[in-house]
Amino acid sequence: MPKQELGQLEEVPLRDVFDDEPNDFTPWLADNLDLLGGAIGLELEREGTEVPVGDFFLDILASAGDFGRVAIENQLGPTDHSHLGQLMTYAAGVNAKALVWVASTFRPEYLDTVDCLNQWAASNVVVFAVEVRALKIGDSQMGADFRALTSPKGWARRRRSTSQQTTMTDSERSRRTDFFDRLAKGALEQGLTDSTGLASVAKSKSFPCRGVKERGLKYWVDLRPTGVATVQLDVRTGDLERNLAIIKGLSEDKVDIEGELQFEPDLLPPDPEGPNGRLSGRVITFREATVSDSQDRVTETLEWCLDVLAGYQRVLEPRLRTIIDDLDAKEA
Repeated sequence: MPKQELGQLEEVPLRDVFDDEPNDFTPWLADNLDLLGGAIGLELEREGTEVPVGDFFLDILASAGDFGRVAIENQLGPTDHSHLGQLMTYAAGVNAKALVWVASTFRPEYLDTVDCLNQWAASNVVVFAVEVRALKIGDSQMGADFRALTSPKGWARRRRSTSQQTTMTDSERSRRTDFFDRLAKGALEQGLTDSTGLASVAKSKSFPCRGVKERGLKYWVDLRPTGVATVQLDVRTGDLERNLAIIKGLSEDKVDIEGELQFEPDLLPPDPEGPNGRLSGRVITFREATVSDSQDRVTETLEWCLDVLAGYQRVLEPRLRTIIDDLDAKEA
């Protein structure tokens, strides 16, 4: 007999977890790319969400180090023709080396199609069909389960043969997850967010820009492999010119912003011609930190992140409201 009673895993329909695909499911997936990456054997770093491709928008654009860009199309419901066509169109538009289709349910015909695409593309491009499920035991917090239903032939062997120096150890992953879990709880206690969301993961943590009614504005906290902690406001409205205008408006008030914050954040406009083709703007500040620091130092980093987040909300959001109201008035 087990020492403790084992609970029964229960699957929860994704539509009971996420109300809306673009506004809820896509941002959550972008915040949990390490879970998706674990299912397909790639270390994914988020580049953008709702990335313009001509007149259309790719759900998530990620990068996988030297492997290249990754195009991700996600669905809350069963798979359909349109999403498959969209994924291929978007992937061509961003020159992606991996195409990832994420959905709760896949029809067998689409899995066969993904298999054929991998055969036709040979080793130049890889395509994945990934099933995502929400699971819980009793009244516990829900967790996500990703499973690659279709992968390129010999993919596991190919990935094992490639050096993965950036892969986290189990110990580092555990420490990072604990850090972001503490961060989410601290933000909730300090009134910086309304909810901690689903379980914390080892990559980063996002918080909504609550005081501004503009899609695509979000705060991110990260611990980078380069040994720095970052807190940033991402400006990803889906409109490059609007992103530029918002960062420009903040830059015009840079001196007062620095005075109120009592530190100097970097205000970075979109740079579509840069090496990563960044289409979003951002306000970002750094601090040297790793999860391998002493416990006291990690706690200091945690408190610093919360202080910067609070400062951004207090100082930036009133200005953002004014800038966005002016933009809306000009467009009316």
